Amino acid sequence: MSRKEQKEKNRPVILRLFAMIGPTRFVFVGALIALALSIGAESAGNLIIRHVVDNVIIAKAGLKTFALWAGLFMVMAMVRGILNFLQSLGKSRTSEEIARTIRDRVFDHLQRLSFSYHDTNKTGELIQRSTSDVDTVRRFYADQIPGLANTLFLFLINFAILLTLEWRLALFSVIAIPLIILLSWFFFGKIFSAYDKFQDHEGNMTARIQENLNGIRVVRAFARQDWEKENFRRINQKQLDLGYRLNFWDSFYWPFGHGVCGFQFAATVFVGGVMAIRGTISPGTFIAFSSMINALIWPMQELGRSLKEVSKSYVSFARIAEILDEDQEDLTSAALTRDSNVQGKLEFRDVSFHYVEGVPVLDNISLVCEPGSKIALLGATGSGKTSLVNLLPRFYDYTGGEILLDDKPLTHYSRHFLRQNIGIVEQEPFLFSMTVRENITYSLNREVTQEEVEEVARAAAIHDSIMKFPKGYDTMVGEKGVSLSGGQKQRITIARTLLKNPRILILDDSTSAVDADTEDKIKESLEKLMEKRTTFIIAHRIQTLKKADRIFVLDEGRIVQEGSHEELIGREGFYREVFDLQTRMEQELQDELSAAGAAKVLSHE
Repeated sequence: MSRKEQKEKNRPVILRLFAMIGPTRFVFVGALIALALSIGAESAGNLIIRHVVDNVIIAKAGLKTFALWAGLFMVMAMVRGILNFLQSLGKSRTSEEIARTIRDRVFDHLQRLSFSYHDTNKTGELIQRSTSDVDTVRRFYADQIPGLANTLFLFLINFAILLTLEWRLALFSVIAIPLIILLSWFFFGKIFSAYDKFQDHEGNMTARIQENLNGIRVVRAFARQDWEKENFRRINQKQLDLGYRLNFWDSFYWPFGHGVCGFQFAATVFVGGVMAIRGTISPGTFIAFSSMINALIWPMQELGRSLKEVSKSYVSFARIAEILDEDQEDLTSAALTRDSNVQGKLEFRDVSFHYVEGVPVLDNISLVCEPGSKIALLGATGSGKTSLVNLLPRFYDYTGGEILLDDKPLTHYSRHFLRQNIGIVEQEPFLFSMTVRENITYSLNREVTQEEVEEVARAAAIHDSIMKFPKGYDTMVGEKGVSLSGGQKQRITIARTLLKNPRILILDDSTSAVDADTEDKIKESLEKLMEKRTTFIIAHRIQTLKKADRIFVLDEGRIVQEGSHEELIGREGFYREVFDLQTRMEQELQDELSAAGAAKVLSHE
């Protein structure tokens, strides 16, 4: 983290919120100036009315004079309209620009946070902070600051004029304002606390909705709609309760504020009326005074509403700041500068790793992988296979021991360099809501020719399938590739990895979720993908592992067996047990198919 970022992180949230105005500050200041001038024009209109009543109507100065002052009043009204337009335009531009800036910063920051951060934070919560909370901050600049400025300008301008008209009545008119400010500040604290809880729970609710929609096929497959409905009903009910509490304090403020402001206004008008009857002030002054008192007192009641909204903005920006204050993953720092290609030799020396302190996931792992060789990993779920290969691109850094790449410590290479040279084919292929071509070329940050795309698609045995799509390579695949079969999605991800042309390859159980026929097609694609590449293969099917140069069996984060396929099936142990079990199951399935085929033949005879 740079000194500038650290300095910003240490500043109070409210100051950071104001600092977001950035390059648009001149536009925003201009909008506030226009607002002040507009209020000044309105007050000038009240003074014109005072003059007309005292010196035109009562003095019977004639229609020509009356028309002149009436025209001046209309000019002031037009000026006020123009100024209101300018201040509205300025605040809108500022607020939208700030919202865009924050969204860009949050999105970019989320891309650069560590895997550990994303492991421990719900996606729906992050979405809510990136959208709803950003919009709340937008309203801070669009509504809250102009609202507070409007209250301040109304008070200062009108109170200054009232002092010149009748200073005793002016002082009497503001007796209740300290009480209004105290009430507003009291309810600000209550609403701040209630809104903080409301937003936190709304983030949890958003995360729940997002999780449900992602798993909608599972929900329907197990007919769990009613359970999901009841579970969401409880979450939604808590949101309702928190909303009631928030609105309770909001509703509680208005009767108090309205009563205090109403009493102050009525008392001031009464006193002003008595002074006018006694001749202390003129009728015109009384009318102008009443109008400006109205503009002075009632906006003070809005102070509570403005502070309430400011409290929401404070909470929302604090939630956004929590994301921005997280340290980004260092992608570029490296002790080594490598311009040549990676050879692909990897060595684990007593490597240990944990996600949570005191709970080891890998324990003293030692293995050597020569350039271009194939290493297979087998083990029960949770044995540490995926955690082990996730250390290679430095998604996580090992906590003990050492990993060497081409005889140099892995941590001496930048994460960016490693991820450029390592390709991964996941167990669950992920495709973006883009065209087939865009998904294949996603692995490269350069222009890719159609010939290159088709070449890797053919190598991945997916070209013919793509050409049958309505728009070929320009076909939209839908969210997460929902319009494609599991095998098609997997082969597109293989084509994407082939285009990247990595020196090291990780196949993380990449055929476990497809049928046997599709698996055979994918295996053909993978054979081409693995040519002359250092490859780590994670699988549960022995048929997928048997061609590996070296097989390592993991159990609770430790290597318990290693050797070639032939060596391991000749020993007692987990590998032999899995091999025997799968061989027996395949034989039983083959016998059943043979029996079914024979029965069908006999029935035709």
